[in-house]
Amino acid sequence: MGDLTTALVLLSTSFLLGTLSMHWRADHLVLWQSPITHDSLIEAHAYYSQSLTDLPHGLTWLLYIVGTLGVGTTVYKAAGGRESNWLFDGASLFLYGAVGVVFYQRIQPSLNALPALAPAPRADPSDPLDACLVPLRELASSNAVVAVALVGIIILQSGQYYSQRLEERERMEEDEARVRRRKRRAERAGRGSLSLSDAGTSTSLSSPSSPQPR
Repeated sequence: MGDLTTALVLLSTSFLLGTLSMHWRADHLVLWQSPITHDSLIEAHAYYSQSLTDLPHGLTWLLYIVGTLGVGTTVYKAAGGRESNWLFDGASLFLYGAVGVVFYQRIQPSLNALPALAPAPRADPSDPLDACLVPLRELASSNAVVAVALVGIIILQSGQYYSQRLEERERMEEDEARVRRRKRRAERAGRGSLSLSDAGTSTSLSSPSSPQPR
């Protein structure tokens, strides 16, 4: 059961990370590119206007369902597992919470603040007060934070799986060593009883027989 729950968390988190990585084509234009050009602003604005603001409700619900599946499975693991699970699952839940806070406090407001029209040509497209540049940069930085959190969840769950497999292997080795020790003790006890019986037999054979009464 532990392998199945870990696989569900890894699959759901990887799915969210994969959908988030699609935004890199727009994020790098306003966050990592220097200098920022007007064409970069137009391309990033067009991407978010067409891909997220007009996102079908079915895809939106799919993202919510996948995220809820990951969180719910992690809670189930933390509540039904061993005490050591809190180290990994508790940290994963913290990162899930951070993702939710960033989404509702930064990503959603930035999408709502994105202008409906493409930015007009300006002398300085990288103006920090530009009404289009500010939400685009906020989206790009928030996506980077969410990506780091999701990667952290994947690393934590992978580390938990590895530690559990290591504990199981050590426990199996201890059980095998215990069985071998019991076999050796049983063999020594068997050899000891056999030597005692042989000694008793040889003693009875070497002793003279008692005279028969007349």
